[in-house]
Amino acid sequence: MKIIIIGAGKVGCQIAKTLSSENHDVILIEKDNTIRQSAQDNLDVFTVLGNGANVHTLEESGIKQADMLIAVTNSDEANILACMTAKQYDVPKKIARIRNMEYIYNNALSREQLGIDFIINPEIATAKQIVKLFKSPIKVAQTESFAGGKVQLLEIKIEKDFPFINQRLKNIKFEYPILVAAIFRKDKIIIPDGEEKIVLSDNLYILIKKNNILHLNKFINRDPLKMQNVMILGGSKIGIQTASILTRLGIKTKLIEVNKEKCEKLAEKLPDTLIINGDGTNIELLKSEGIENADGLVTVTGIDEENLLVALLAKHLGAKRVVAKIDRTNYIPILEKLGVDAVVNPRMTTASAILRFIRKGAILSLTLLKEGEAEIMELIAQPTSKIINKPLKILNLPKNSIIGAIVRQDEVIIPRGEDSILPHDKIIIFTLSSEIKKIEEIIDGRKD
Repeated sequence: MKIIIIGAGKVGCQIAKTLSSENHDVILIEKDNTIRQSAQDNLDVFTVLGNGANVHTLEESGIKQADMLIAVTNSDEANILACMTAKQYDVPKKIARIRNMEYIYNNALSREQLGIDFIINPEIATAKQIVKLFKSPIKVAQTESFAGGKVQLLEIKIEKDFPFINQRLKNIKFEYPILVAAIFRKDKIIIPDGEEKIVLSDNLYILIKKNNILHLNKFINRDPLKMQNVMILGGSKIGIQTASILTRLGIKTKLIEVNKEKCEKLAEKLPDTLIINGDGTNIELLKSEGIENADGLVTVTGIDEENLLVALLAKHLGAKRVVAKIDRTNYIPILEKLGVDAVVNPRMTTASAILRFIRKGAILSLTLLKEGEAEIMELIAQPTSKIINKPLKILNLPKNSIIGAIVRQDEVIIPRGEDSILPHDKIIIFTLSSEIKKIEEIIDGRKD
């Protein structure tokens, strides 16, 4: 496909990197020449200097032949205008990042009239991710649902009291079907075989039937967690959306914001949330608000360093589950090593949502792992696929790939080597991003 991406920021570059690795023809438009040059130097894509909402720039970029336009600049107005222009050129798919949802909900024009096929709001998407982390009955660094919620992916950190440290996967006997589909170790994703050992400080990506999640507490030597009260640091858009969702779920929520004027507005927007005007980096304030009894705390200010500091303070003071919003990805390994339970990154959340829409069809769901190094895909096995009716142990899948689950109607199979895939099964695959193209060809049966 020929895909035009407008905006060479973090989201635009992440999407461009992923799509170009799959041999799509990617054109990246950026009006800031320094940013454009950086993208040109670091990505295998063609870049254009100019305003992506400008007709002449779009024509120069090949809008007449484009199969898709993705507008992810920092301007909602520019993103909407670019999609409206693309509609006039009959571009089949138009995607826009829009932060101010009033443009959609309160606009006289519908999404179709604006020419937008898919809208992603990073703040809403990130807030939903935070709530999913808090709702998990066990402490996880990431959680995703597949097959309509029947299958759960859980990222679990291996700590000192974990019962299977230094044991090979093939020697661990699970009471219920569980698959360790990937391991994150020393900044690298490993797709393991049975010989791989579990090592202290590993992060395990586990696939399990939803109904068996609570049994994992025996596996990780933890008591079940209940989420009854949460503290939020930062009255940002993500903080507002998170508080709104949590209170609707009946979870007691406090939000700390240093700006008094903003607190007054927050009190009007969030009548069921206790708004506290104060400095969340102040240890005495955190103690006075009961941080040691908090089931969860999330830091979502606009300053990464502040989010990092308060997350570490809260963990030290006894908060049971701590999540930090971090924009600069070089901070993420630091937080994970220092014991913060989970990190959310709006860029990766946004990129995952857009890529999921782009690949919609045979691919039902997609999640990026660890800066896009690996992906989890939920696909439908096509009748022409090379993997149909063959035992998994003889399939010629790429080396760094593994089939983590098979869903056949209402049955969930955590597979072994003897299991086979039938036409129209839903399958969940872990793979390194470099193998995506091969996986799609094998599953779709497009090549011999």
